[in-house]
Amino acid sequence: MLNIVLIKKIWLKKDELPILVIRSSLINWFWSWLFGGLILIAAFFLMYYLWQQRIWGIPVFILMILISLFIVSRAYFEYYYTCWILTNLRLVDFYQQGFFHRETSEVIYDKIMEAYSKREGIIGGLFNLGDIYVGISGSKAKLKLKRVRGYDRAVAEIILQQENYQSNLLDEKEKRAQFLLLKIKNKIGSKVFNDLIGS
Repeated sequence: MLNIVLIKKIWLKKDELPILVIRSSLINWFWSWLFGGLILIAAFFLMYYLWQQRIWGIPVFILMILISLFIVSRAYFEYYYTCWILTNLRLVDFYQQGFFHRETSEVIYDKIMEAYSKREGIIGGLFNLGDIYVGISGSKAKLKLKRVRGYDRAVAEIILQQENYQSNLLDEKEKRAQFLLLKIKNKIGSKVFNDLIGS
């Protein structure tokens, strides 16, 4: 299901439709989840001792819980906003670091030179996760999304949307050419037009 909050962030253009949201796996933030969880476990493990200290123990206990919640919510925020959104017109790349730093870039399908994936390492093999790369024409830079579940399907969808975009572009050009020919025909008359094109 496409997320409404993310879709609002990309400001859809006229006739633009969201197709797919591609996200990195939660495993990319494993150490943050683990660290936050360990602090929370430690807080409850030390709860009896901390509550006995009252004056400084209860604030330390509450602080440990708040730190744990901060670390876990930061990791989830980064996971949620680190993604690619495919529309029928473009690919939008979101990269989130912390709560306040977000980079957004977009590339129209005409500028995509290649799209491919790689599955590497133990984590990729165990959890069937792969990195997705998109090469941009006229640039050495590549867009990369790390450890994506369903990476093959995502690459296939990018290529399909690129083909659809190019097909629609050709249809538009053909319609404009037909419209232009019709205007010329109306302006110069059917007989002269037919003589000109040789029919």
